[in-house]
Amino acid sequence: MKIQTLSLITLGALAIGQPIAAQADTSFNISTVSLYKSRGVDQDGRDQAMRPALQGGLDYTSSSGFYLGNWNSSGRFGQADVEIDLYGGYRTQLTKDLGLDLGYIHYLYPGESDWSDGEAYVGLNYRQLAFKVYRGMRPHVNQGDMYYELGYTQPLTEKLDLKLGLGYQQYHVEDLSSKTDYSVGLSYALFKHLALSATVAGANHRSEVDNGSRDARFILGVGAAF
Repeated sequence: MKIQTLSLITLGALAIGQPIAAQADTSFNISTVSLYKSRGVDQDGRDQAMRPALQGGLDYTSSSGFYLGNWNSSGRFGQADVEIDLYGGYRTQLTKDLGLDLGYIHYLYPGESDWSDGEAYVGLNYRQLAFKVYRGMRPHVNQGDMYYELGYTQPLTEKLDLKLGLGYQQYHVEDLSSKTDYSVGLSYALFKHLALSATVAGANHRSEVDNGSRDARFILGVGAAF
């Protein structure tokens, strides 16, 4: 998701990929956050520290490692009221500690087709550390854009995890300067399927952006996964 990867603020967005299960698996997730911030930028495009969003999706992973998924978020995206992410790819463990993830993600904004775009990605995860590279694929929109994402998860207790994220965006448009974003958060497993999160996230400013949408925000979340 405009983040997945990365994006990085929804509950578990910095979670390190798990080894492929021995059989096919389908999972569901639903969450709410006090603000949807993707790659350090407020998704409503306004200087607003709180605008709750409902988010959720489903994932299917085959026993061979191929997967398909969908993730959605409410919000304000131009004239669209929802972001729909469709993705698919392949995950495998190269060694006990090293995993590989290859895939493609497409972002849809009903009623705002100019926002829709897609990215191909490749990622490696080593224990609690994950690194992923995205390349924009839609001509005249984001083709040639590059995004580099680094995430780290450190268990603090049996139920509490520290999550760190760092991203770097390069734009193919010459008059847009590159962008660095960051996130620091805690995730607490309240019950088996329910978790709470608290995250501070933002990005560096540039002259083209003056509405505060890259300011550091404190974001609360609660989510369930099955």
